[in-house]
Amino acid sequence: MSKKYTHQALINAITSDLDSKAASIAFNIPASTIRQHRREPNLKIHAGRPSYLTMEQESCFVSLLQLLPEYGFDVTKDLALQLAADYFESLGLIMQPGSKWLNSFVKRHNEDIKWKKQEKLERIRAEAFTEERRSGWFKTLKEVLIKHNLHDKPNQIFNADESGFSDKTKGN
Repeated sequence: MSKKYTHQALINAITSDLDSKAASIAFNIPASTIRQHRREPNLKIHAGRPSYLTMEQESCFVSLLQLLPEYGFDVTKDLALQLAADYFESLGLIMQPGSKWLNSFVKRHNEDIKWKKQEKLERIRAEAFTEERRSGWFKTLKEVLIKHNLHDKPNQIFNADESGFSDKTKGN
């Protein structure tokens, strides 16, 4: 069940002169929540579930995702979830981040990260991409690198793709 009140409303309810039952009705916050915060003044006032990561850990993960485009990777939700799982494991956390965690993370950091919406691969292209074709491409790449003595000169290798070209012709 999600909460139906704001952070500020909780603060107002706790600091009001009303008893917990009256404050509950006035601010639409469970009376038990108000009583708990009044009994324990050092209790953090935050909304929702506790986060799996500390603020520092989450900030580090955001920095990682911000670096990906510099290295040619689009930041997709699938990639973020996969990297989050690896990150959680490296921190020794036993829980696995899921779609709910990812959706909350995206909401918190929507402005910080340039998210790339995933595009479906055309069926014909997906069916044409076989293991034989993939391994053949890498074999050809290796031959070209050896032929032109480029295997140890990464600064002389340039990447170009077909994203600027259309494979559909206009008919009259």
